[in-house]
Formats: sequence, structure tokens, C-alpha cells
Amino acid sequence: MRVLFTQHAANAHLFLMVPIAWAMKAAGHEVIVAGQPDIVDAITQTGLTALSVGGTADMAERLAELPMDRQIYGSGFDIAEERPEVLTYEYVRDCLAAFCSPLALDFITDEAMYDDLVAFCRAWQPDLVVWDAITFPGPVAARACGAAQVRTTFGRDHWARMRSLFLRLRGQQPGEPREDPVADWITPKLAKYGCDFDEEVILGQATIDSMPAWLRFPVEHDYLPIRFVPHNGPATFPAWLKDAPARRRICFTLGVSGREVWGGRGSVRASELFEAVADLDVEVVATLNANQLDDTKVPDNVRIVDFVPLNSLLPGCSAVVHHGGTGTTGTALVHGVPQLIIPAQLYDEGGMAQQLARQGVGLLIEPDELSAATLRAGLLRLLDDQTFRESATRIQRDMAQTPTPHDGVRDLEELVARHQAARAASPTRR
Repeated sequence: MRVLFTQHAANAHLFLMVPIAWAMKAAGHEVIVAGQPDIVDAITQTGLTALSVGGTADMAERLAELPMDRQIYGSGFDIAEERPEVLTYEYVRDCLAAFCSPLALDFITDEAMYDDLVAFCRAWQPDLVVWDAITFPGPVAARACGAAQVRTTFGRDHWARMRSLFLRLRGQQPGEPREDPVADWITPKLAKYGCDFDEEVILGQATIDSMPAWLRFPVEHDYLPIRFVPHNGPATFPAWLKDAPARRRICFTLGVSGREVWGGRGSVRASELFEAVADLDVEVVATLNANQLDDTKVPDNVRIVDFVPLNSLLPGCSAVVHHGGTGTTGTALVHGVPQLIIPAQLYDEGGMAQQLARQGVGLLIEPDELSAATLRAGLLRLLDDQTFRESATRIQRDMAQTPTPHDGVRDLEELVARHQAARAASPTRR
């Protein structure tokens, strides 16, 4: 079986796909990973075969140059909005319209990526296309070549939640309105390649979800639960990690995207962290590069490392302080480490943090409440209250029972078989 994986130029999204791609390859399937030119090197460093499609994304540079009112973050709409009083029909409709525009989905992937991916798929004829949930050249190319197609999520699936909510609210409007900003956006892209629109292009035939089931929204959709397997990119196990820490060890990280896409900006400043921990009997490992440091003196109990694989670091940690990204959250859950989250404001970091707090595995500090004092108090509570570790260990055991990527290969093979049988029975379907 030929399998094409595709995602836009963001390492954090690539890393979530790698364990599944390698499981398919290890099962004997031919695997290619397609992405924009500026992520090709990262793909090849995973050991998988890369395909360059579209133009260079240059997301960090472009975001730095754009005024806020030309970014999705200045649009007034939030795909992760959950307050019932805000989620009117008009808000949900216009939120989806804002995302289906040059502010968001058309910002991260250009028309050349659609053209290149469709041309390649029609020539290579993959049996399955696996696409990152906001990388829509994937389902368009799958439809154009007749392949089965599934999505992979990052964090909670707000896109599916908003789509489901829109359809329900639209059905309640007087006069049977037919407006649909998502269909209006993607239908011309499909028509360019002689293809028709249906809901499979929006949500896939199924969705691979590597987060715990309690993070999932009650959306009527076929989710394939696959265990979160950490992948941190090319790494070397540091010699200093071989020995157990003499004091309680704390990891501090602002994630991959904050560093690579947002120029080092994060939800916590290094100075706040240093002031919070300077006189505590702990060892802090802070994964910060030069852009994320300031002129504040680094305390003696803080080790600065440009990069260390979280999958190697977290097993020896008593707590992790971070921004709420999917990769960091998932890795901490896998290793049963309590989490203190000061959420970034990129996608759903705040919502993820709230759910973790409800499960008893972490604490949330809102960015507008953050100070060295609140950070210190939260950290001490996380370290001294053993119920956080007990809850984290419980969820760690639960995640270990989730099907592995190896197990998920069978589900994907069966999905492809069903898709091919349906196409054989209805050869005119486009």
C-alpha cells in the first residue's frame, strides 16, 4: 500500500505524525511525507522520504511583518471559543469564514501546494492520504486521485466541533438558509481538479486522535484512538541525564512553535521563571535559546539547555512548566508528570490546561495573573501535593492501554479496503 502523509511547515505538527508514519513503514507500506520546502529537511531527519510541494511558507517572517488586523489573532474570532453565550449562529458562521481565508488556512498553504500535491498524487496513486487537520491540500489531493483519506489532530478537535455546531445551528435558522463558508471556500479548490464537495473533504473519512478520550468533543465522527508516542526530532541523549537528580527536577519549556514560528515569544518570560525558583531547593532545566533569554542573571539552580528531548528529560522530572502545546502536554501525560501551564494564545492551550486541571494532573495560571509570586506558589503546590502525581500516574496507565500506532495500522488498512470496495461499486464517484 502507498501512503502519503502531508502537513504544513510546522515541526510541531510533523512530529505528531511521525510515529504513525513509521508504523505504516514498519508494516511494509511505502510512505512519503509531503511538505513545503522549509520543512523538507526536518522530514528527512526523521528517516522518512520527503516530497517538496508548494512554495516556501516562511511563516515566522510573514507573521512578524503582518499587522495584527491581518492575522487570524486580530480577527475577533477564536476557533477554540466555547462560551455558549458567544456561540451564536452568526459568530460560528463568521468564525469559520475567517479561518477559511487568507487570515488562516490560506495563509499556511498556498495554491501551489494544492497544484503540486494533486499532480504528484495523480502520478504516484497513493492508496491513503493522511493529512494534518488544517492542511487542506491533503483531502483535495486525495479526492483528485481517488485515495482514502484521514486526518490527524493536534490538541482538541475544535474544527470538527465548530463544523458540527454550525450545521446544527444553521438547521435551526428560519427560512432554511443554505450559506456555508467552509463549502464556499473549498468547493472552487476541488472544482479546479474536477472534484465535488462533501463533508469527507472537511473532516476526513476518519480522524486519528492521539489525545486521551476525555479531551474529545461529542462530535458524530469516526475517531481512531492511537496512543500518543513522543517524537522530539533528531536528538542525542545528554550524559548528565544518566544519573538521577539530587534534587527535585523541574522542566521548563515553551515548545517548538513558540521558538520556530513566534520568534521565541512565549507565555512566560525567563526573568519571571528565574525569580520564582531562585531560592527553591530544586533543579530547573530550562530549554531556552538565545532569543528566549534576557539580561537577567541565571540562578545557580537553573540549567539552560538550547534543546533536550522531552521524552528523555521528563521521566526524571517532578513537574513541568509549559505553554500548553500538544506535544509537551502529551509527552508529560505519557510519563505521568504533573503540569503547570501558563497557556499561550495560539490555538487551544487554555482549554487544554483547563481540562488537565479538571483531571487533577495540573494547574493553570492565566497569563494576566502570571507573576513570579503566582508561578512560585503554583509550582510549590504542584510539588508538595501528591494528588497531582497520583492523578498523573492514573492517566499514564490509561494512555498505556490505548492502541499503539502499530495497532492503528490495521484500522487504516481496513479503512482503505472499505474505500476501495466502495469505489469499485460506484466507479463514477469523484
